[in-house]
Amino acid sequence: MTVIQKGKTAVITGGATGIGRALALGLADAGMNIVLASTSAERLALAADAVRERGAQVLVVPCDVSDRAAVRDLADRAVTEFGAVHLLCANAGVTTAGPFLNHGDEDWDWIYDVVLRGVTHCIQAFYPLMAKAGEGQILLTGSHAGLVPDWVLGHGPYTSAKSAVMALGAALRPEAAQHGVGVSILIPAGTESDILQSARSRPARYGTTANTGMSPTDMVPREGAPMPLADTKFFLTAEEVADIAIRALPDNPGFIATHPGLRPLVEDYFGRILAAY
Repeated sequence: MTVIQKGKTAVITGGATGIGRALALGLADAGMNIVLASTSAERLALAADAVRERGAQVLVVPCDVSDRAAVRDLADRAVTEFGAVHLLCANAGVTTAGPFLNHGDEDWDWIYDVVLRGVTHCIQAFYPLMAKAGEGQILLTGSHAGLVPDWVLGHGPYTSAKSAVMALGAALRPEAAQHGVGVSILIPAGTESDILQSARSRPARYGTTANTGMSPTDMVPREGAPMPLADTKFFLTAEEVADIAIRALPDNPGFIATHPGLRPLVEDYFGRILAAY
């Protein structure tokens, strides 16, 4: 199965920067039409220019995925412009950092509304279109922080929201297959992106946060956690992560892991769960 073909259409949320932008460029190289969605019109314009340089047709749609109506408008505009959506990359994400004790209600609301409900809004808007057409692929951007939520501490509500995204993708995949729709879950770890600048995209309705000025030092490994494999590359570029995803998608895998050197942490986490049985 592959929908990565010349003339077909990909919608990418969080498409202005980081992994989303890199996915857009890679898919443009494959000849796809690109629909870029993000909250920043300025950053969207820059990303769109880069995609057009690859020769792709681009539709730019400012969209806050926490707004259900905005996501449905995104789907309507994509179909109106290109006739159909063949690949959905539900990639938009934000994060906070620091202890759970430092997080207020509005922090939880913001992270869950973007990271988790943003994905459910996308599925509700795009999955029925694909199922009706009998073809399509959905790529959900998960996170190693969601797969092993007690490895890197201080990642706040993001960890549980990403865990839910990955569970959602796994649960959707068998049903979607009956309608000719593939579902894959991307599991990146350290990636060079703008996610630590998430506060710049925080809408006023979620208030302000004490979790600003984030740096990787705010998120520390759990004491006693197993070590990754010796040759592990901890940080990949967004382009490297996107390339891994794009090369894997034609095989419609359930999971696409970008950091194989972190396997010992996954084995340890699930080993502790299995021991409970």
